[in-house]
Amino acid sequence: MRGPRALLALGLAAATGCAAPPPDGVRPAPRPEAFTVCHGHGCEQRTRVSLAPAEWARVEALFRPLPRDAAAERRAVACAIGLLERLVGPSTGTAGDLGGTFPGLGRPGQMDCVDEATNTGTYLRMLADAGLLRFHVPDGRATRGYFVAGWPHTTAVMRERATGRRWAVDSWFENNGRPARVVPLGRWRRGWRPSPDEPPPACAPATP
Repeated sequence: MRGPRALLALGLAAATGCAAPPPDGVRPAPRPEAFTVCHGHGCEQRTRVSLAPAEWARVEALFRPLPRDAAAERRAVACAIGLLERLVGPSTGTAGDLGGTFPGLGRPGQMDCVDEATNTGTYLRMLADAGLLRFHVPDGRATRGYFVAGWPHTTAVMRERATGRRWAVDSWFENNGRPARVVPLGRWRRGWRPSPDEPPPACAPATP
């Protein structure tokens, strides 16, 4: 049975899309062998997860050879976020998470944008700490909406080292395990949503 906080989070999600504030301090220094995954709407539930060395090697394989430029690195990041979602899904019960909040509202394992943004931020930190990001650095989160650009919505953000340009890394729009969407943050703030003429990147099989 869901507790009062979970019911409140569901109510907020239904009323406002993703209005619950993103939690801070969920986990210090996430590592592949020990990190926290948020789920249950508004990070109501937190599950400690550990990846086996062979699983993390699959993530690293997406960056081999190392991307030659920032655009290639963004594509690798998008694919890595999707792969990490697939790897943690069986442990967290989120393997069946549907893109968006409303399609799966109330389903076990469904996540809202607060869960997604928090988890993506965790994954970006892990990628950076592993030396896999040469052209970008994790840069917190951003929120849009309320009276501008529709429902409130939150995303993880990374910053391009050379230009300072910030990029939304948004995994909320897609079903669990699909590549994240990486778009300029300014465009995202203006209400960007995926369209048929902007498919996610094609990801090569991630084998060591």
